[in-house]
Amino acid sequence: MAKKKGFRGGKDKGKGAYSRQAGLSRITRANSQSRTRTAGWERYADDEASLEAFETVDRGSNTGEGLLAKFNRLARDTAHHDGIDAEICGFDGTVVMARDDQGREWPCQVRKILKKMLRGVKTPLVVGDAIKLTMLDDNDAVIVAIAERRNQLARADSHNKALEHIFAANIDHLVIVAAMAMPDLKTGLIDRYLTIAHHNDIVPIVVLNKSDLADPTEAAALYRGLGYTVFATSAEQAEGDISPLRDHLRGRCCVMAGQSGVGKSSLINALYPEVAARVGVVSDAQRKGRHTTTASRSYLLADGGRLIDTPGIRECGITGMEALNVALLYPDIAKLHPQCRFNNCTHLHEPDCAVTAALETGGIDPRRYLSYLSIVTEDLGDGNPS
Repeated sequence: MAKKKGFRGGKDKGKGAYSRQAGLSRITRANSQSRTRTAGWERYADDEASLEAFETVDRGSNTGEGLLAKFNRLARDTAHHDGIDAEICGFDGTVVMARDDQGREWPCQVRKILKKMLRGVKTPLVVGDAIKLTMLDDNDAVIVAIAERRNQLARADSHNKALEHIFAANIDHLVIVAAMAMPDLKTGLIDRYLTIAHHNDIVPIVVLNKSDLADPTEAAALYRGLGYTVFATSAEQAEGDISPLRDHLRGRCCVMAGQSGVGKSSLINALYPEVAARVGVVSDAQRKGRHTTTASRSYLLADGGRLIDTPGIRECGITGMEALNVALLYPDIAKLHPQCRFNNCTHLHEPDCAVTAALETGGIDPRRYLSYLSIVTEDLGDGNPS
């Protein structure tokens, strides 16, 4: 009997044209039952023989589970472990660096069974993760448990927008640094960082630096009018809102984001001179290729806060959303959305759209709409009328 067109077997299996049946097979495999251990198996982690012999049961895969939800589910499975409370502050090759409550840093290995649990989790441990560790000797420790994350900072991969890179976790503020001049102010980039912050449940702060080179009044009014906290600074001269910004960040965990040349290093130096030199040393090493561009490091501040240096956040690709998600993260667009004719209006080409109507009458700043349009059409590939 002749084979049906589009199907191949043997060594050629999978090389033929895509078929409906092949697609159904993938869905079937994704939702198939797999063997896994019953609850409580972690108590046998120190005895490999008992671990292998422990009863297994059928369990379906967690299809559609988000990265943060999956991590937190696994974290709950380790909650019964006792140990010293600590936080991941960096990485040295395969060694995890952790900081305890006394500010001491320890090189750590990840417990073997914890590695097994986290297998398949992209970026399983990042700077800012709360952990528990036990001491092996005076200089080495083992991570035995992880805590659930409040949030995580992620962006799209620069080469594959379908992938996300996670840089840090448990962040209080994303400090978005923009220059008023040299380089020119880019409100579209500010809007991208704001979208990333909202999408990851991080409170954003806008800092308009180099206020000595151009008047920040108009830009500050735009973002304050949208409900954002805005500071205007001249970091190199240590002038402007340096002290108010430092007070606002006191005791918090913050990440600074912004394109090259906006003055992030100068701002860190003006705010936290005690850590500026250490941040500079790491940055120099990264420029020489000794570290990857996604390496992160946490620095303990004198006021009890933490500054996380994440070079990877300089790129600002957005993924994992649809046009409607982005629209609802823009306060000025979100408030008009209920007035649109269609509940799922993308505010691009639909009739009777309250957003495009407001754009024509001056109800929305054109720069804001253009940045929304850029994210939806360029990053997400949405919005083309059928």
